[in-house]
Amino acid sequence: MDLELSDIQQELAGSLAKYLRSEYDQSTREAILHSAEGISRDQWASFAQMGLLGLAVPEAYGGAGMTFAEVGVVMEAFGRALVLEPYLATVVLGANALTLAGSEEQKQAVLPSVCEGTAFLAFAVLEPGSRYSVGSPATIAQGTGDLGPGSDSTVRPASQSGGDTVTLRGEKSGVLGGDVADHLIVTAMEDGELGLFLVDASAQGVHRIAHRQADGLGSASVRFDDAPAQRLDAAPAAEVVARVLDTANAAIMAEAVGAMEVSLRMTADYLKTREQFGAPIGANQALQHRAADMYATLEEARSMALYARLAVSSGVEGAEKDRHRDVIAAKIIVDRCARHISQESIQMHGGIGMTMEYPIGHYAKRLTVIARTFDDADSLTAELAQLGGLIEPYAADLN
Repeated sequence: MDLELSDIQQELAGSLAKYLRSEYDQSTREAILHSAEGISRDQWASFAQMGLLGLAVPEAYGGAGMTFAEVGVVMEAFGRALVLEPYLATVVLGANALTLAGSEEQKQAVLPSVCEGTAFLAFAVLEPGSRYSVGSPATIAQGTGDLGPGSDSTVRPASQSGGDTVTLRGEKSGVLGGDVADHLIVTAMEDGELGLFLVDASAQGVHRIAHRQADGLGSASVRFDDAPAQRLDAAPAAEVVARVLDTANAAIMAEAVGAMEVSLRMTADYLKTREQFGAPIGANQALQHRAADMYATLEEARSMALYARLAVSSGVEGAEKDRHRDVIAAKIIVDRCARHISQESIQMHGGIGMTMEYPIGHYAKRLTVIARTFDDADSLTAELAQLGGLIEPYAADLN
């Protein structure tokens, strides 16, 4: 198995890193962070021109038809630059869900505009009071006929699918990218079964309250009051949700590695240049040891992110349980590594690390939020225990 980046992936990583260094520096990001939307549509258009928004979208819908490996390269680069635009929400969550569950007509209607950078998507699965549980949402879908002009709004049996309009009633919280999304992909219960639905974010009955997370990324709380929606039923909803969230977790692990890498580099540079008593503080052997521990932690996180990438890219039939187990096991380790590196970075920077003007604190914020996106250490550990752990236990033969 070749674990190195391919020539195409290396070229993608190099060109994107060069772009972000010149066009997405600290001052640019600061201006975007304090803008009205908290994102730059000009930057988003540039990402579209570079082909980043359609990397994993099939060529039939305007994408490049590549794999998660290329998306992981982008996420790691975005982690180094702390990119604020909703790449995770639109490309990794929304477009992936629509590709897996949408009909041919639905994909043709939405995915090309995503690749062109003219549409944002969001994946609405979390609900108030449900913590990280996504399997049985309180949001309800009711099947109806065509609610367009001249319709008699006749109620149809919910079993009639294939693009019929339904209405949604319920509330979603913590919807990443939901503040700017043009389309929402929503989970809801229909006739006691989990379903996925495509919603126009500007439709009547959709009410959004925008939020900013601690890391500066946008999200939203969304309420649906008999909002019109289309079924996404080309694949079982539970399987699609599980695959999309596993892929998203693998993506934010790659992003975390990029953020940890920069955090370590900034800390090492600070130890070399910050002087006390006429000498760099990095001359202190205890700080050298702590920096070396951070390096070992970074390599551990990089290995686990690669492990997760291989898990979601395996393509082996019937490997869903192993994929999910491997991803959550890897995220437990990556979250622990992120906490170690972010906290050590702040401590070794001293007081300046606590200021909003200095970038190291922004990396610490993003790493902290990543550890609580989709799940947290407690929920992951409990779930992994229920699955029997990463390695199957066995009794040693003492004879």
